[in-house]
Amino acid sequence: PVDMTIKTLSKFLEKGDSIIDGGNEWYENTERRQKESLANGILYLGMGVSGGEEGARKGPSMMPGGSKEVYDSVSYILTKCAAQIEGSGPCVTYIGKGGSGNYVK
Repeated sequence: PVDMTIKTLSKFLEKGDSIIDGGNEWYENTERRQKESLANGILYLGMGVSGGEEGARKGPSMMPGGSKEVYDSVSYILTKCAAQIEGSGPCVTYIGKGGSGNYVK
């Protein structure tokens, strides 16, 4: 369903727009989707999300990887949504290129 959703969404996206996929996908699929999206001028951020029931109530741990440009543009939102660890801060950081966020998850 992810590829079908991206195909449907892409009809409404313009070059420079972003897709953030927080679906805990296999990292190789994330890397493939990033390449396909980038070929169409669309930026892609794959993001592992962890926390389960507790994360739903207190904020998840998020592991974004892929487009650093996308991460930089939404990091202030992710920081506020993430679990907050006393003495350490938000439980989110940019992991790296490609499918690294989902690989770490």
